[in-house]
Amino acid sequence: MLSTIIIIVLLVISYSWYAGIVRKKNKVKEALGGIDAQLTKRHDLIPNLLKMAQKFMEHEKELMEEISRLRESAESLGKAENASTAKELFGVEAALQSKMGQFFARLEAYPTIKSDAAMVEAMQGFSNAEEDIAASRRFYNAAVNELNNSIQIFPGQVFAKLANAESMPFYEAPEATRTPVDAAEFLK
Repeated sequence: MLSTIIIIVLLVISYSWYAGIVRKKNKVKEALGGIDAQLTKRHDLIPNLLKMAQKFMEHEKELMEEISRLRESAESLGKAENASTAKELFGVEAALQSKMGQFFARLEAYPTIKSDAAMVEAMQGFSNAEEDIAASRRFYNAAVNELNNSIQIFPGQVFAKLANAESMPFYEAPEATRTPVDAAEFLK
């Protein structure tokens, strides 16, 4: 009788731990989906920004082509579903974010375009998209923290294999994006 109760208690605890890991794994997928939705929003804004700027910024053609290439590369990666694709996508998106920072810094040299109402609205939309991406990344990092803790603490390692769950990478800003952009460098 006592052994049956112990077995039932162990089964309930095991199931709870397993179900917790599955819930956390799904929360990470939800967070990645949120990042994906916000990145898609940003990717949709970029061509409009570049088309509007192209009229005014003929000298910046190389930068705008690089931004377009990075955007296409990010879109071709698709949705991050595991640790390796998440790391790759985060790298490409960081490069894109850095180039967009350069683009906006160079935009300062073109007062005509900065005063264009459509461009101002597009820049505001892009700024809002960046804020939404940052919020999505914070949600993702919180979900990854919970998942990784539950997997890395015993007996989570055992249940993680059963749930087909793996540790996911945190979103970390690359070193290049941590240093401030010197606008004077781009205005020469």
